Amino acid sequence: MRIDAHVHLPVTGDDRTFDKAKDLLLCDMREHDVEYAILIPDNVSGSPIGDTETALSLFESTPNIFVMGTIDIQRQGQEWIARLDELMTRRRIVGMKIFPGHDPIYPTDPRLFPIYNLCQTQGVPVVIHTGWNTNHPEVAKYNDPKYIVEVARLYPALSIVNAHFFWPDVEYCYRLTNPVPNIFYDTSALADEEVIRETGIDRIRKALSDTMAGDPRRIIFGTDYAMCDVEAHIELIRSLSLSGDDEERVFWRNAARVFRLPVGGGAW
Repeated sequence: MRIDAHVHLPVTGDDRTFDKAKDLLLCDMREHDVEYAILIPDNVSGSPIGDTETALSLFESTPNIFVMGTIDIQRQGQEWIARLDELMTRRRIVGMKIFPGHDPIYPTDPRLFPIYNLCQTQGVPVVIHTGWNTNHPEVAKYNDPKYIVEVARLYPALSIVNAHFFWPDVEYCYRLTNPVPNIFYDTSALADEEVIRETGIDRIRKALSDTMAGDPRRIIFGTDYAMCDVEAHIELIRSLSLSGDDEERVFWRNAARVFRLPVGGGAW
């Protein structure tokens, strides 16, 4: 089984519709033998990849697609947080994504504390965007792992997923965050050509292998579809020469456990 824990709706061109994007996502999942996926909407309305409410409506009757919640704390306040609380209670969303670096905010921004409190109470993980953006290395100042460590220590019962391993500074990310047990990592974008060019494939493999050697429950398979190639990410995991059990953990068991997904009969 495979669970892609980090996907977005594809943009399908001038004649795009959300229904066409949904069909393309499901088709590509079948092509790559991905049984389940966790969709990350945008945190702004009118986005071509859809906001949270759009994603919830679009995939309401699609049992193999789970949806994360998102928030723009510069524009959305208590009313939206109350809506997120309702969605978590009903298990309509299985995680929360924040975008420091895309948004000019830090993970330690006090406006995010109600989100962390809510997610810790509800047992819902928070996924934090880290590392460079394409052609914009300067944005990494907002999502430096030192801030994620601060949040993880303030909220020790909160599962935090570090997306993208703070590329290209993967060694720094590993050194700072690995001692903190409630920080996890998804592999999204790590097989992307730009990420490999700027980081180096050997450095990426070593960071993943060292993490797996310390605790094989902490690496979660994700691709950053549709911006990144799914097959390249599958091959990245296979190149680590993991045992069969550890490969299963990465490809689906870890995501199922951290996001509390109703798959695999709870045998995580």
